[in-house]
Amino acid sequence: MEENESQKVDQRFEFFEKRVSKAFNVKSDRWQKCVATEEQRQLIQDFLDKSENKTLVISLNSSGQLIPALGLSAAGRNKSVYFIKRRKTALSADKIKTQLFCGDMCHSPLEQFSVLVEKVVEPVLSNARNHRDFPHVVSQDLMRHVHALKNNVFVIAGQVKGKTHLPVPPGFEQFEPVAHEGDNSVHLVDKRLIHSMETVVIDWSHQVYKVLKKDSSEPLLEGKNPTPHAEIKFWKNRLADLQGIHNQFQSPRVVMLAELLAAVDSSYYPAFAKMLRDVSEARNETRDINTFLKPIEKLIEDVENADFSEVKGKIAPLMHTVCLIWANSKYYNSPARIIVLLQEICNLLIQQARSFLNPEEVLKGDVLESLSRVQMAIDGLTHFKSTYEDRRANLSQYQRNQNEVKPWDFSPLLVFVGLDHFMKRLRTIETLLLTVVDMMKLEKVEFGGILGKSLSQRVQFLHEDFLETYKTFSEKPYDCLDVSNVEFEADFMEFQIKVENTERQLSTIFCHAFDDAAGLEHAFKVLDMFGRLLERPQIAADAHTRYRMLIKMFDKQLECCKMIFKQHMQTGETQGYSPVSKNMPVVAGGLKFVQQLQERIQIPYNNFRFINHP
Repeated sequence: MEENESQKVDQRFEFFEKRVSKAFNVKSDRWQKCVATEEQRQLIQDFLDKSENKTLVISLNSSGQLIPALGLSAAGRNKSVYFIKRRKTALSADKIKTQLFCGDMCHSPLEQFSVLVEKVVEPVLSNARNHRDFPHVVSQDLMRHVHALKNNVFVIAGQVKGKTHLPVPPGFEQFEPVAHEGDNSVHLVDKRLIHSMETVVIDWSHQVYKVLKKDSSEPLLEGKNPTPHAEIKFWKNRLADLQGIHNQFQSPRVVMLAELLAAVDSSYYPAFAKMLRDVSEARNETRDINTFLKPIEKLIEDVENADFSEVKGKIAPLMHTVCLIWANSKYYNSPARIIVLLQEICNLLIQQARSFLNPEEVLKGDVLESLSRVQMAIDGLTHFKSTYEDRRANLSQYQRNQNEVKPWDFSPLLVFVGLDHFMKRLRTIETLLLTVVDMMKLEKVEFGGILGKSLSQRVQFLHEDFLETYKTFSEKPYDCLDVSNVEFEADFMEFQIKVENTERQLSTIFCHAFDDAAGLEHAFKVLDMFGRLLERPQIAADAHTRYRMLIKMFDKQLECCKMIFKQHMQTGETQGYSPVSKNMPVVAGGLKFVQQLQERIQIPYNNFRFINHP
């Protein structure tokens, strides 16, 4: 039974081998290499055995390898062979030839179809000799559908290339002879021809005004994050498209169409004339905008190619150029357009910051290095905002020839909405990394005194527990720099709750260690071991109450020093000389005593300077 089934599978693969080898004109060893890969063989097997897989495409890549894929969308730029099931079912070896549609597909099927329509379909179906047995109504309807198909393919082919192709009306070839006959023959023009011309004016109007209504802000409104390159590309493409439309309107036949519409006093002629004016005005506007956006293109490339540590120095010339565009461009000095450009600059800086930080490593790499990078990113983005505010306040500097420069009276929130969200996320990550840096110091904490051993063990337990908590948090699979990711915020809140619990326990340990300190020097060592942790909210309150005790301990130290000094002076008066260290001269010994006494006061006094307390 297994042998029969294996034979069927081999027969099915043999069918594909013959069809693919013939289509690509390659030897069978190419096919054998394709199915030798387990993943590719399994994909073909799934197409054969699973009813839900209805389409298989096999293409030949640039390396000469056969690549199978499920679905027509997998067809690349190279030639492909497609196999489509007639019904959703598994394919058997004996019926595979009857259960499949198959054929070749070039790298650009739309162009292939366009040529097919123009060179084959239209000539055959439009040939009057092929309509001899058709009723007149059927013949007219067929011609209408053929022309509609040709125009639709023509328009779509242009859209794929980013151009606007204006379709021609049926009977367009009749315009030239009619137009040359003069005004006296206008009444001889076929009414159907006039109707066809007016209909095509409506179609052109829909196409043209759709182009004119396009705006560079559309990607932003759709929630995308375009950079200034998208703005520059939009206006370049728009100029090319409008120039193409303008050239089509200036072609001799379209000019004759306009003259004929005017001659017959068509009600559509004013709309057609207005459309021509609108295209001309839009073309002039776009040309002006392209001229003023050109200088900023090089600056944008400099920012893209620079390391983020160098971006800070490139922000000032970039914003200076933006201000020059605002002050001098006739059409780009509107809030709606400058806001789009500024938002896209923000997106560019966010993109550069993300690349600099590397979302996959910012929480998993070295903590100190990640913290340094995050702080550098925050500093760079903050510098951009301050530069914006500076340029905004000094726009009057760009005034030339008594032409007043309009102020940026729009809200900065419109510009920085995305940047502010990203900076908020960076500050959250900075807080997280600062917490980690502080908690890492617990590893080296070692207390002395009576309670020293037990307190040290408790600190080590908290340190290990924190490391486990942070490891779980840092290994989350999502992008921590993605501001739309609410899961990060929820996990960070949970992390903060655990950190606060750890801080409360550390606060208790600190109080015990401080109270167990043998003296002022020991107390300052306890403060030094906890360091920045004493500034954390859960510990700061208890730490502040201990600072008053430090002052009392220092007062006691001063009193002790004062007493020692008095005793030393009294001994000198009663014995006639001051006691000094062994083997030291009298003067040197006296100076050494004073120095030691001074150090006993000065060292703890200096330590007070490192305490952050009101």
